[in-house]
Amino acid sequence: MTNLDVVALGNHLWQSTLFALVVGCLTLLLRKNGARARCLLWLAASAKFLIPFALLTAVGSRIPWPSSLSHGTAPALLSMVSQTALRITHIDGQGVTTPAPGAHAANHSDIVVIALEVLWALGMFAVTARWLARWLIVRRALHESRPTGLAFVVPVRSSTSQLEPAVVGILHPVLLLPEGMERHLAADEMEAVLAHERCHVAWRDNLTATLHMVVEALFWFHPLIWWLGMRIVDERERACDEQVLAQGHTSRSYAEGILKVCEHYLQAPLISVAGIGGANLSRRIEAIMKNRLIERLDAVRKVVLTLAASATIAIPLAVGAFTSSGGNADAATAEANVAPLRNVSIQLAPPQPALQAPGGYNVFGLMLQDGRRVQTVSSLRSAIATAYGVDEWQVLGKDLSKEPLYQVTVDNPWPESATDSGEVRTARYRKSLNEIRALRRDLLVTHFGLVVKQERRQMQGYVLTIGPGGSKLNPDSDAPYWKEGAGMSRGEIFATKAPTSLIVRLLNGMFRAPVLDQTGLDGNYDYKLTWPESLPGTTPTPDTMAKALEEQLGLHLEAKPVTVAVVDVVSLKSPEQIITTQ
Repeated sequence: MTNLDVVALGNHLWQSTLFALVVGCLTLLLRKNGARARCLLWLAASAKFLIPFALLTAVGSRIPWPSSLSHGTAPALLSMVSQTALRITHIDGQGVTTPAPGAHAANHSDIVVIALEVLWALGMFAVTARWLARWLIVRRALHESRPTGLAFVVPVRSSTSQLEPAVVGILHPVLLLPEGMERHLAADEMEAVLAHERCHVAWRDNLTATLHMVVEALFWFHPLIWWLGMRIVDERERACDEQVLAQGHTSRSYAEGILKVCEHYLQAPLISVAGIGGANLSRRIEAIMKNRLIERLDAVRKVVLTLAASATIAIPLAVGAFTSSGGNADAATAEANVAPLRNVSIQLAPPQPALQAPGGYNVFGLMLQDGRRVQTVSSLRSAIATAYGVDEWQVLGKDLSKEPLYQVTVDNPWPESATDSGEVRTARYRKSLNEIRALRRDLLVTHFGLVVKQERRQMQGYVLTIGPGGSKLNPDSDAPYWKEGAGMSRGEIFATKAPTSLIVRLLNGMFRAPVLDQTGLDGNYDYKLTWPESLPGTTPTPDTMAKALEEQLGLHLEAKPVTVAVVDVVSLKSPEQIITTQ
């Protein structure tokens, strides 16, 4: 388990806890209705612990939604709901505190995670062993039992054990009755007890109880899980009580039958063995004797329950759909209404391509060769990163390391003329800035068959903040404008009137990992940062850079899981399909 796994588990736990609280509010709305509805709600709260919202979000991001939705024409309300749900159901990794970079800190973090894993495993083993020991008691009673001729919806067996009447098993349930029970119960009492067990069989209570036992074993450390188990058993038994009374059995004979069973026999040791005992016996008997009228679910409550159930599934799906690049896999389409590139020719790049002439416009990855045609050579990863405005490490998915280099030739999308005035050239330049990214995407989609998903993922990265001693950056330099800018040489970077984003880009390139700027430092600064190199040209370690930043600039670099935008490459055409001479 990594730090990201701990964050994901924390997200899942608080989301499931919140879901259980919402379910609790719904059960209050149904307090005058039948216990069966409340039991199903508590079972849903238990099942939520086995189904992370992140799973539904991932499913939503893979659903082939209509193209009209994927290109931003979804109703504004739905988009707002999805964005709000994203904030509710995802904790940003920026807020997760993890040790600062360095071998010692990393080892300490690993030890803590391993200790938590061991503790969780021991707890799960203890809970499972407890259930197993109790199941062996039931198993022994079932093994020693013998069949009876009693007519019932499932086979009935008689046992010499002192266990209460109970339905045992999931796939092939059996009603296990204590031997001689008919001597303690009158005929009408016996029939009422059998009617109770008939409800457990019809509702498959053993299966649902077993699912909650799995939840208890996995999340034994969460107090809410055990409280949910008590609520499920309580409402389950009340639901059976209500059904027995609804079938015409008298309150007195049914209550006396339950009391006699509890007097002479032991309660079932497992919640997955559905007996007649369980829950708060005194409250159950009181409710049976009152035999109050159970209100049917009216239209308002049915609508509320339907909307709540639909929202539970629809909101995570919407989050996945509308926080990806558009909800479907062909999200690489151009966002601007620009004319497509003309006369596109794609060939494999020569082994050692000649350098392009300087100047011009960047279309695929390099520069214009002349005023009429663009001839570029670029790696696909670099081209995709450039087209989507991300770093290369943010391009994930399909392995692009074995993709060849391509030489692309197209007509200049912004034709030039020697007689163009300065105003025309300026307008053309501005137009190119507005259209260039759309043209890159259109080229990749149309001619390379690029299919991507744009989404946000948690990754291990770094956060840059102001150190405890305060910032040491010098603001508002008096240097002349021609000295503004930054430079970098071996083992140092120096800047005049430059933003802190320059440092972030430097760290991004060094570590090939996301670095978030949380310094809150706006404006431009003068600074110089140097760091030791173990070997000439080598990248320093994170702890080396953290020390240099703290001492020289007063900035603190900390390793943390962070949420960043990524481009997930789903598919591409093969080189044979890409190469063209048109």
